[in-house]
Order: sequence, then C-alpha cells, then structure tokens
Amino acid sequence: MKNSEFNDNELLESEFEGERHNLIEYFGVIRNNLFPIVLIFAISMIVTYVYVKNYPINYRATTIVRIDKPRSGILESQSLSLDFNLTQNLERFLLNQIEVMKSYYIRDIVAQKLLDTIKTVQNYTNFTFLTYPVGEKERKLLTREELRRKLLKDIKIEVKKNVDAVTVSLEGVSFHEIQMVVNVYSNIFVEYSKEINKEDLTNVKKFLESEKDKKYNDLEKSESAIGEFQQKSGYVALDEQSKTLIESISRYDQDKNMAMIELKSTENELSNLRKESEKSDPNLFDYVSGQVSQPYMQELQRQIAELEVKRDIDLSTATDERLKDKIINESKVKLEKLNKNLDEKVELIRVGLLSETPESKRMLAEKIFDGTLKSGSIQTKIKSVGEILKKYEAEFDKLPSQSMELAKLERSRKSNEKLYLALEEKYQEATINERSRLGYAELLDPGYDSVGPVSPNRNLILMTGVVIGIALGLGFAFTRNYLDKSIKNPEQLESAGASVLSWIPSFKELVEVHSPETDFIVELKPSSTVSEAFKALRTRIQYSKIEEEPIKTILVTSTIPSEGKTIVSTNLAGSFSLTGKKTLLLDCDLRKPRIHNLMKGDRYPGLSDKLFENVSFEEVIRKTKLENLSYITSGTIPPNPSELLGSLQMRNLLKELETMFDMIIIDSPPFVSVTDSEILFNICDGTILVSRANLTPFDAFIKTYRRLYKINPHNILGCVLNDFAFKSSYGYYYNYYYYYSKPDSNKGKKQTK
Repeated sequence: MKNSEFNDNELLESEFEGERHNLIEYFGVIRNNLFPIVLIFAISMIVTYVYVKNYPINYRATTIVRIDKPRSGILESQSLSLDFNLTQNLERFLLNQIEVMKSYYIRDIVAQKLLDTIKTVQNYTNFTFLTYPVGEKERKLLTREELRRKLLKDIKIEVKKNVDAVTVSLEGVSFHEIQMVVNVYSNIFVEYSKEINKEDLTNVKKFLESEKDKKYNDLEKSESAIGEFQQKSGYVALDEQSKTLIESISRYDQDKNMAMIELKSTENELSNLRKESEKSDPNLFDYVSGQVSQPYMQELQRQIAELEVKRDIDLSTATDERLKDKIINESKVKLEKLNKNLDEKVELIRVGLLSETPESKRMLAEKIFDGTLKSGSIQTKIKSVGEILKKYEAEFDKLPSQSMELAKLERSRKSNEKLYLALEEKYQEATINERSRLGYAELLDPGYDSVGPVSPNRNLILMTGVVIGIALGLGFAFTRNYLDKSIKNPEQLESAGASVLSWIPSFKELVEVHSPETDFIVELKPSSTVSEAFKALRTRIQYSKIEEEPIKTILVTSTIPSEGKTIVSTNLAGSFSLTGKKTLLLDCDLRKPRIHNLMKGDRYPGLSDKLFENVSFEEVIRKTKLENLSYITSGTIPPNPSELLGSLQMRNLLKELETMFDMIIIDSPPFVSVTDSEILFNICDGTILVSRANLTPFDAFIKTYRRLYKINPHNILGCVLNDFAFKSSYGYYYNYYYYYSKPDSNKGKKQTK
C-alpha cells in the first residue's frame, strides 16, 4: 500500500515538473524574442493609432416602419384553416415585406426620388453617400443604377424585436444626408403599400358587388319557387330532422361557394399576372407555377385536407363537449405538424426560386408564386368541403318522397340566403376597409433624432490593436522557435539519447567587451557561474569512465564551426589545473587554430613543427598564468593536416606527453568539416562533443553523436551544451548558482556585536 502511494506521489510530482518545465520553456521563448515582440507590438499600436485618427466619424439614421399583421383575405372562408396566408406567421410575413422593401422596384423609385431631390443643391460637399469624388474638393452625383446598387449594399432593414415593425438604417459621415435617404426610402415603401392595398380593395369590392347582385337574384328566384310549390301542393313545412339536415348542407354549400368565388378571384389575378409576365418573360409564369405544383407539396395539401374533413365530420356527430375538445386538440397537433412541414417546403422553394430570378423580376415572380400557391390551397378546400357534402347528400337522398321536392327547394333557398348574406358582409367589410385602411405600412419614426457618432469605437479599436499586437508578437516568437531546428536545451539532447555532461552558461554578461582574450573565463573570473559550470564539467568527466588507469587524453570537438569547442577545451583545461593536476592544452586544429589567441601567445613553433622534429619540447610547451596549466599551439599550418594527425609520430608524441602531464585536453576541428576529429577520436581516451544553444542544428548534432557512438561507444564521454541561457530557462538554478558563486560582501569586514 505504501509503495502504491509512493508511486502515485512520484507520478504526480513528475507531471507537475513536466508542466513546470513546459511553462519555463514558454517563458524562455518569450524572453529570447523579447525585442521582436516589443517591436511588433509597437508597430501594431502605431498602425492602430493612425487608423483611429484617420477613420471618419460615422453617424446612424434609423426610421421605424410599422407593418400590420397578416390578415385573412376578405374573400377567405373562416371555417377552414388550410390556407398559406393563415399558416404564415408574423415573422415570416415581416421578412417577406423586407424582401419587398429591398426589391428592384422599390430601390429604383427611391434612387430616382433622391436624385431628383439633390439636383437642386449647388454644392455636393456634404453629400458623401449620393455622390463620389472626382477631385480633391469636387464631387459628382451617382447614376440611378449606381445608387440603386448602393442602396442594396448599405441600407440595413431588420425586424424590430417585440414590435410589428421593421427598422431602416444607414450609416454615413453626414447625418442630414443619411436621414434624408432612410426617410425617403421608408416613405416610398409606405406609399407603395397604400397603392397596392387600395388597388386590391377596389378590385375586391367591384368583384363582391357583382357576385352579391347575382346571388340576390338567385335568392329571389328560390323564394318564389318555394311559394309556388306550397300553393300548388299544400305541403308548407318540413320536419325538424329535415330542417337540421338542410341547415348543415347549406352551411357547407356556403363554404364551397365562397371558396369557388375566391378561386375565381384568384384565377383572375393570376390571369392578369400571366399577361404582365408575358411582356418581359413569356416563360416566367409557367416556370413559377411548375415550382409550386410539385408532387410532394400536393401530397401535403391532400393530407391536410383529409385531416380537416375527418375533424369536421367527427365534430358534427359528437355531442359530448369533452369529446369535441379531444377531437379538436388531436387534429390541431397533427395539422400543426403538417402545416409546419408545408411551410418549410414552401419557403425552401421560394428562396431557391427568387435566388434564380433576375432582380427586376423578383417581385412579379413572388406574386405569381403566392397566387399559384393560394389557388392550389383553395382547390384543396373545395375538394375537402365536397367530401363532407357527399356525406350529407347521402342522408338527404333518404328523405321521404313527399317532402323531397320541398327539401330541395328549401336547400337552394337556404344556400343562396347564406351565400348572399356572407357576400353582403364581405362587401361591407371591403367598403369600410377602403375608407379606413390606407395601407398595411405606416411610418412611426422618421429618424430625425441623432444618437451621436456610432463609429469608430476608439476604445474597442485600441483594445483590438493591443490584442492583435500581442498575438502577432507571440505568434512570431513561437513560430520562429518552431521553425528554428537548432538545439534549445539539454532535455532536447537527452530525449534523443545523448549523454549530457553539463551545460555552459552564456558569459557575455560577465565581460563588458567580448573578445578572444576574455574567453578564458576560468582565469579571468574563477568565481563566476561560468567557471563553476566548467568545474562541474570537470567533475563529471572524472567519474564518466571507471578504468584501472584514469583518463588522460580528452578530445574536444564539435559538429560545425563556431560552437565554442576552443573555449570549452581552454576553460576545461584551466579547471583541471586548478585541482593541482598538471594539465596540457593541445591545439590540434591545424586548419583554423585559436588557442594562441586565447593565450595571447605566438602560433609557432607548435605541434606541427614538433611532429616534423624541427623543435624541442621546451620550445613548444608554454606556461600560463595558472600554475599547472601549459599549452602547445598548432604551429605552422601544414598542407596535409589529416595525414599528419594520423601519423605514427602523432601517436608517439601523445604517449610521450602522457608521461609529462596528468591531463591532456585536445582541441580539434569540427567533425562534419574534415576527418581530423575522427582520427583523433580513435587515439584519445575520451571525447566530448560540444554543441551551442540556438545555433547547432539538432539533426546534424545527432548524426555526429551517433557516428562517434557507432565507431567506439566506450570512447565518447558525452556532450556539452555551450552558451545556454539557463537564466531564462532554469531561473531557480540560476538563483542558487549566483548565491553560492558571488563574492561574500562581508568578507574582510570587522564584525560587530
């Protein structure tokens, strides 16, 4: 149990350390790219400031247009609900009216009205919406077509929440101008609604008056026929059962006749629309009608009709109120589902149809669409009422023969009477509406009041600029870090299987002016954090291999140039000498030697001269300021360095030097560049592969490390990460390093009690 708890705690600690390391790594990326991040942020803020300063101040003008809720048509029967206009909800009606307001016809009238209004103005300087610049100070009026298109693009028409109204709004530099535009736009639509409404009411009134007169004559004839029959036969009254049956039949006769009258009116409208469409496009009417008469829509209408027939028959035979309520509720649920499905299909066809129709013909196409849909709906009504009448007529045929003729005459009179009264009612309603209803739209708010500037929102733009600036800066930093394939930290090397002996901190901050003379930091600042790192490297090398004989010759190489192998080899040699070991620093880079620069000495005589037996040991071995440290420079650069380093003389020289010194640190050329390092690798006791943070390509380093490991895995001691900014990556290590390595400020001071 304790082991389990220990393992769980260890796992949690590991996860916490991983998250902490990732967080530190992210902060390290930001720290390393602090300058470009600040620069990008500054540029972003400058651009934002210039944008805000030059952005014109905009105002918004808004008018509110009330639109009446959709009503049943004057000719529509109230007994049935199968009509598209009745199932259409308010929101859809308002959206349809918005499409009317955006139509080509309305915008064309508005554009012409605005241009006629502004033509009287001499100076167009303050009119930026209706004009366009032709020079620095001169502006010219838009054409009618250009303005019509601009209205469609810039005018916003939206449904006003919780109100049966829409808002017409426009933003612009001049409030007076945009207020005039939206006011003209709204008034044109209101006037259009008045014209359409008046025309419809006038046509309906004339139609009703004609039909009403016809039915009045039919009523008089049926009443005369009943009187003549009663005088002739002496049979003057029907029983209660016959009266009830005739009352029901006459009611449905009325519904059917009203539907037929309405169908006739609708067909007249469609006939006029056909004639109008043939002037511009002979195929438009048939195309739109074909879209409405699709089989699945007819099937939905049939199902709705059947449900309504069944509902009405069930209601006519039911006597219990609870049963009637149940019939109504059940049919309501089913009808709502079917009507919703039908509405969705209709709207889908409408949107597709109007999107494929040219803008100038959309209003006409929509009228044809609605008219054809209404005609199909009315025909379905007639069929549904006819089904009910068949049920009653079957009962009617069962009446006694002596009362049959009187019943037929009474049915005709009753039907004519109900139809005449219904037409009279509709006629009076049309007359009242013609006088009182001036249109279905009304301007509620002309938009004279200004709420002040609506843009730019300077605070929002500035905050957006800040966010974008930070995001771009961080994005650049992390993208740059992602694309940078160089080595970043020791964990990256360890995860690839490389043995990391130590990392060497960057010591640029330790010296005011960096030069080759300041690279020997162990001598220059022996108590610094960098010197401590080299001492740690020295300790780990001593315990990296357990041999009967201790390591004496250590090769220091790198993958590519400029990774700091010479600095590492020099300071490593210095750190060994501080332990009292007699140490030799041997410069075997016979191509681009640097040891003589670091030690401020002459390059020759040196190693190559000694190999050619031109000089003695006393001439090539030079002392340093450190007591136990000596060095041999490269000497005269030979034409064949690889052959010279691989010669028997070189092996004999190393053996002889091993008798003279406790440690020999060998500086060599980069491994990838030449074969010198590989030759030396095979004759030394151990090898250190140096890499440099944010410079050495990771892939190249791993290939070099694996190549050395493949040649002799026993001979590679490990790798060193040079110039690692561990202050930003491992801040907690840095604090401890600094605390223990800084000079004691109280040292030498007299203590007081």
